[in-house]
Amino acid sequence: DPYIIYAGRKDVGKNIYTLLKYFGELKKRNKTNLKLVLIGGGEIDIAESIKEDVYDLGYIEQQDKYDAYSASLFLCQPSKHESFSYVVMESWLCGRPVLVHEGCEVTKDFVLRSNGGLYFSNYLEFEGCIDYFSQHMDIAAQMGVNGACFVKDNFKWDIVINKYIDFFKKL
Repeated sequence: DPYIIYAGRKDVGKNIYTLLKYFGELKKRNKTNLKLVLIGGGEIDIAESIKEDVYDLGYIEQQDKYDAYSASLFLCQPSKHESFSYVVMESWLCGRPVLVHEGCEVTKDFVLRSNGGLYFSNYLEFEGCIDYFSQHMDIAAQMGVNGACFVKDNFKWDIVINKYIDFFKKL
């Protein structure tokens, strides 16, 4: 079955309960076999109504994580408070697009600059983004490629070092 993946700490600060709430609403309003896969630390309460469609895997081996990204429909990063998002970069490097929260300036900026995904601010936008990814698999795949190019063009070690050197030279 197709699935959305969430990777990271499962706690209130990461807005995980919004993801679970919206996923529950999606399952209630739509006949879909879509699943939600959660990886990473932390414990959360999953509503009985969606327990059969949510797989909380906890910590998994790194290669398994990359394989999970690669096979997903997309990564959802619902946090509103990121200064960077390693999991967004990982998803892109695995060729998958991302869905981020509009309220996070950093991840929204990454999505806009890379054309590597979409963003949402409410349930209807969340559902619309899922529909878009599901109905436009070729465009979703291209978004994943775009994101990977963005990571390679902006965050490879030598590029980051050169940015620091340029910054210090300007000082």
